[in-house]
Amino acid sequence: MKLIYRAGAFVSGAALLGSTLVGVTLADPTADITGNGSGSTNTITQTSSCTASLTQKNKTKVNTNATVIAGTGLNEANGNTGGDVTIDTGDATASATVTVGGSSNEGTLPDCCECAASPSATISENGTKTTNTVTQTDIKNVSAEQKNKTRVRTRATVKAKTGKNKTNNNTGGTVGTTTGIAGASVDVTVDPSSNSL
Repeated sequence: MKLIYRAGAFVSGAALLGSTLVGVTLADPTADITGNGSGSTNTITQTSSCTASLTQKNKTKVNTNATVIAGTGLNEANGNTGGDVTIDTGDATASATVTVGGSSNEGTLPDCCECAASPSATISENGTKTTNTVTQTDIKNVSAEQKNKTRVRTRATVKAKTGKNKTNNNTGGTVGTTTGIAGASVDVTVDPSSNSL
């Protein structure tokens, strides 16, 4: 029996990267059954295998401590004689804003056909009553995994104070005290993570 192989009967190509997958292109795996004598039995078994796998993982951890204090007041107008006394304090506003952007995965899997070519076989110029068998297996596996994990901890202390003004011991005039508005706010925004293939 004369069996000629032009290339290996088993071909495998695989690529795995954290965020980018590069395809592998290989030459056609070919085999010939040629020039065998009469009554011979000839067999070719070919397997072509391609595995394309993509794995992406993101982990985001954010710890935020924010302290904001705004105050107005603590004014004194004491001991005045023969005139009007007025204390007018402004507003006290305190705010804290925390924004956390979500992580993202974006991956592109190549066509698995680019990884491994389909096997081919040729049967030619054999004698009479030969038995020739070709078995071909083409295996292609594509898998993708993407994970995002986000943890955000925010501690915010916000204080707004106004007042505590003093007008004591004033004589012969009008005494007036006006305090402003005290306001406090906290705004925390966490954008969601995203995956795309």
